Amino acid sequence: MNLVFISGGQYPDGGASSNRHMAYARGLVELNNNVTFILLAKQQSADAEFINDGINFICVSPGNKKGKKNIISKLYSNLGSVSKARKKIELLNSEDAIDAIVLLDTHIWILYPFLKFCRKKNIKVFHERTEYPLVVERKGFLGIIHNRMYSKFILPRFDGIYVISLALKNYFNRITENKIPVSIINMVVDPLRFTSGETPNSENQKYLVYCGSMDLDKDGVDILIRSFGKAINESELDKDINLMLIGDNSNVVLYEKLKRIIEESKCTGKVIFTGLMPRQKVPELLINAHALALSRPDNKQAEFGFPTKLGEYLTTGKPVIITRVGEIGLFLKDGENAFLASAGSVDSFSEKISEVFQNYPEALKIGSKGRELVFNEFNYLNQAKKLSGFIEEIVQNHKVK
Repeated sequence: MNLVFISGGQYPDGGASSNRHMAYARGLVELNNNVTFILLAKQQSADAEFINDGINFICVSPGNKKGKKNIISKLYSNLGSVSKARKKIELLNSEDAIDAIVLLDTHIWILYPFLKFCRKKNIKVFHERTEYPLVVERKGFLGIIHNRMYSKFILPRFDGIYVISLALKNYFNRITENKIPVSIINMVVDPLRFTSGETPNSENQKYLVYCGSMDLDKDGVDILIRSFGKAINESELDKDINLMLIGDNSNVVLYEKLKRIIEESKCTGKVIFTGLMPRQKVPELLINAHALALSRPDNKQAEFGFPTKLGEYLTTGKPVIITRVGEIGLFLKDGENAFLASAGSVDSFSEKISEVFQNYPEALKIGSKGRELVFNEFNYLNQAKKLSGFIEEIVQNHKVK
């Protein structure tokens, strides 16, 4: 099939969502599909077109990524990119008929023009959702209006939707009244990114690593810091264990808040902030960790979503400490392939940190079982086969009609 994905994200260094897209897109290419990404936002690279892992990328807003914009200038820029993208899609379609277009954005002013265009060109159009809409969309009155328009006028125009969890599937089945096919394409990870092996640690230090957003509501970094502090101060752990936080720490207010939590937790000098790291550097940092942690709170985001970073953690084969939230318990079993703590509990998460480092050889065996789970369940090629089959069935049914 000839597939076109349209995204407002950053590639290849765009974080968890970009890693997910590139993983299953690579699988789609290996399944002999032609895959093109049309990028609406300015990218870090100034190249208007590039190829990565056999995936074609075309940026319709070329040039280096600039600083933050206000909502008006951002809207104006996006609409200009939409117009250019439609022209580019027309050209691609004239050269080789497009079988399906996948819209990865969630804003109605981006989605509607492409939905209208696809209907006119008789191209099947699909949509991906990996988060609960009422959590990630704009809050307040504007957010309510946006979500209502999205649910009533946008969703019914799609030919298919794929999501990351059963909870999200049930949600979209309900609001679309089961009139649109919804498929689950779960967490996706490309194990080949994590095959470089470990490098010697010149300082002989042990690291518990977290990678992702420093937002306290999303991943509970505050709980992680407090749990780490409690573990190193109250358990008989080696004094060379440090906590490494990989991710954007440019928000000064949030950074100062985290520093205060570090001081309160009596682990000053034991927590290392790396800042944002290039995509190619992250696997090395994760592989060289002694253990990896994710202390997600029990909220709507955790209930409906599924953390992409979990797959990357498990792929390292190192012990993974994570809270039992959402659908994580459907795949991970405490003491079998991961270490599961109670959500929101500093005591519970601290106990799991101590359990890992006090009997590390046994913890490594459990980590290896987690790696097996990734290869069996979340392998990029397996998930790509599911996605390809879902799209192809709808496309072929349309051609028959």
